[in-house]
Amino acid sequence: MFKVELNGKKYTVEKVTAKTLRDISGAQDVFKRWTKDPESVDMKKDMDALVGWFCTLCGNQFTPDEVYDNYPADRIITDIGLALAAVNSQVTEALKEFPTGDSKKKVQSQTWYGRFIGRFSKKDASRMK
Repeated sequence: MFKVELNGKKYTVEKVTAKTLRDISGAQDVFKRWTKDPESVDMKKDMDALVGWFCTLCGNQFTPDEVYDNYPADRIITDIGLALAAVNSQVTEALKEFPTGDSKKKVQSQTWYGRFIGRFSKKDASRMK
């Protein structure tokens, strides 16, 4: 089970269906092509394939337009790639929450002093090795 938050609404995905696995090839093809031939990117067409598959993964609880309007642009490709890898390797229990990497929470939870001390303690640990 994992959760997706879009525009303040939380969606729960209880299981990954066989339909998600059936439709995975279009999303896989996009990532393979981007890796082999980056100049072949057709962003609109490719993103439509990726977002369409992500909606299928999430049980079509929201539309591609809702994803485009509300998902953070700096996370969408990475998150879909993560979901694709999890489904492809049958480790979907590793999926917990989307969007991933909420940087606002990380920045707020650590003070300037904590970051400063953390740098020194990391350096000290490397000296001990």
